[in-house]
Amino acid sequence: SLFSKLFVWSEVMMRKTILLCICSQVASWSAAFLYKPSSPRIPRNLGVLLRRNSRWHPKRMEYHQHYLNWRSSVQSISSSLPDHASRSDVGSNNVGDEVQDNNRRMKERHLRFAGVGRLYVTTTDNNHNKSKLESETKLDAHLSVVERLTKSTVAIVGLGGVGSWSAEALCRSGVGNMILIDLDDICISNTNRQLHATSSSVGKFKIDEMKKRLVDINPHCNVTTIHDFISTENVHDIIDQMLPELDVCLDAIDGTREKTALIAACTEKQIPIVTCGGAAGRRDPRSIEVEDLTRVDNDRLLRAVRKNLRQKYGFQKGLPRKETLKGKHPKKWQIQAVYSTEIPKELPQGEEDASSLRRCDGALGTACFVTGTFGFIVASRVVDMLASDKMIIPRSG
Repeated sequence: SLFSKLFVWSEVMMRKTILLCICSQVASWSAAFLYKPSSPRIPRNLGVLLRRNSRWHPKRMEYHQHYLNWRSSVQSISSSLPDHASRSDVGSNNVGDEVQDNNRRMKERHLRFAGVGRLYVTTTDNNHNKSKLESETKLDAHLSVVERLTKSTVAIVGLGGVGSWSAEALCRSGVGNMILIDLDDICISNTNRQLHATSSSVGKFKIDEMKKRLVDINPHCNVTTIHDFISTENVHDIIDQMLPELDVCLDAIDGTREKTALIAACTEKQIPIVTCGGAAGRRDPRSIEVEDLTRVDNDRLLRAVRKNLRQKYGFQKGLPRKETLKGKHPKKWQIQAVYSTEIPKELPQGEEDASSLRRCDGALGTACFVTGTFGFIVASRVVDMLASDKMIIPRSG
């Protein structure tokens, strides 16, 4: 009958319409998602946002377009900008581009290091301007911490078992300017304790390999390398090169004379410094503590440094043994020292362990879970000072 023919015809047309809609949706989805430009994977938070939507959700295309715009901005700012002098010669037309580039850099920086800012923001920073926009006030507070770290300059002296881990921790915490000082190359025996020691890096300079790693972590981190060892002869010249930009010095030297000279020079120049004791011959990272250099015990390296500072550089002398047994302590030098209370192994007879210019591997033995912990704790002390903007200025008495 005519009614049945119309029914069959309408059913066929409905199926064709549905099929056409599906094909059209699949084609548009394929163009947006299957044809991806050569770029890194979608950020994790955006990927979660996309997965939460249904497969054919109309917002999916909009989110993907936002992602493409974000990736293009990241790629555009990754290329190095001309120096300030060349920018000024171009003319006022590039001022707007420079402002846009700076804004893009700031957004990318906040994406990378906002977590560090939230960790170090204080309640006083959040409560100083309570209003209806309290959440925005908190945002500004933690981003101000990020900007403070970005503008900071830290010198890492010694890129060995402790300094290599500290350098990466500082870079991942958002420190924007880092100075690496070392002249040593990577030995195959460094593999057990140093971050940059790999099969492909053996024989290369430690600071060069470390710089590559840090710039790969944060392309906008300004890393300066000084190919030299700190000594009593050149310590003041090297420090003068870093002033007045230098904010904190991180001492990861393993030689007594060099470490003493660096601490004395930083104290004379009023530069905050965080030092570390010996990690060799120790196996328990739980025994690592932080104390003023005048309070350190069970550390041969720091004890020798403390003695040299008093005898050769005029630092305040300690109290007699009878006074210390009564619980009295000398005046603090305001020099934070990271050390281990674990009693180390005895040095084998005939071995010496007093110079950073000796050899690649020491006689006591080392492990990365100890040197790494040393490095992370030293870096945490530095970040604490920079994030809180409360510098601990060393003094000799």
